Amino acid sequence: MDPAKQSAPKERFGSYEVYEELGAGGLASVHLARSRAIKSPVALKRMFPHIAENKELVQSFIEEARLARHLKHPGIARVYEFGRLRGTYFIAFEFVPGPTLQQLQKHCALCVGFIPPAVVLAIADQLCDALDHAHTQKNEIGLHLGIVHRDVSPSNVIVSQSGQVKLIDFGLAKTKQSTVHSQSGVIKGKLNYVAPEYLIGGKPDAKGDLWALGVMMHELLTGRRLFDAVEVADTLDRVRTLPIMPPSRTNPSVSKDVDHIVMTALERDPTRRWQSAAKMRAAVKSCGGVVLTQQQLVTWVEWAFTQKQPPVREDSGLSALHEIIESKPIDVAGELDLPAISEAMLQRRRESRAAMQVGAAMLQRNSPRRWPLVLLLLALLAGSGVAAWKLGWLDSLVAAGSK
Repeated sequence: MDPAKQSAPKERFGSYEVYEELGAGGLASVHLARSRAIKSPVALKRMFPHIAENKELVQSFIEEARLARHLKHPGIARVYEFGRLRGTYFIAFEFVPGPTLQQLQKHCALCVGFIPPAVVLAIADQLCDALDHAHTQKNEIGLHLGIVHRDVSPSNVIVSQSGQVKLIDFGLAKTKQSTVHSQSGVIKGKLNYVAPEYLIGGKPDAKGDLWALGVMMHELLTGRRLFDAVEVADTLDRVRTLPIMPPSRTNPSVSKDVDHIVMTALERDPTRRWQSAAKMRAAVKSCGGVVLTQQQLVTWVEWAFTQKQPPVREDSGLSALHEIIESKPIDVAGELDLPAISEAMLQRRRESRAAMQVGAAMLQRNSPRRWPLVLLLLALLAGSGVAAWKLGWLDSLVAAGSK
């Protein structure tokens, strides 16, 4: 989405042409914007005027921009500029086009079924790398900052059009040297993803971010919210006490290794949890199975959003992933020809089913003169069966052939 291709800007803010609103929270609103000084579109975050009267909240806003200066990683949305204009504090972030994990999860629950474990692992791998960068960051004199995001959640993670997973919104982030002190008893972050030790007054640290990542992985793998409840008190109680079942109990395609990664991240005792994002990432990388490239990841995500009806089978997303992995590389630098990709998948299925049906009909004829042709057909079908098995479609092909 490029503002230059849209109608005139809704307003001007200094050097920025301001377009549609991307979102709003308790402190600020975020709009799509463009500046002549910055090549790409930006997400312009502006503090609400009445918030500027609260010195602590202003300091928190400034702290967010200050911390972002130290974060230079492809998996973290960068900050271009921050300051104050006509009494309004603002931060200009990198604008990342693409769906959030929240959008992906909701859509897949309706139209795709289970998200393949390989997709979830690819997302977790990139997020661990970004979190490790933040958690281990040092300032100009080499002092360890210990930046903790504190709001790792599906709405703050975007799968960009290049397949790069981006962590956004460090608005609640803190460092060991933070000058901003939260009021006693106030819980920051989305309650479903807040680590249980934080609910009893524990100090947020890197392991709290990894707990949140574990919750997200569990939800992506199972298609269900883990701790969600109608009442806030019930949600908090579930975070503290709800027995957590391994994702494989809901999704049979989840391996024991993936269960181990998720359940270790969800240890309520922080000392038994992954002790660093680097260690969790190492476990993700050593997990057996397919390792997706960024191109394959974004191709599957784009495919998922082309699905508009409830899935016929729960493994439809896995079958599509197999097809993407087996297909030729697709250039994601430009526009993806998703209809063509989907049509190619369907055409292969049609050809395979047609071959099986013709073969079954010919085998029913008992003329002795046809045996050489029948044997040749059997050989061809055996080769097709191997190919079908590799693509994960054997069951459906056999069913078609038996009709």
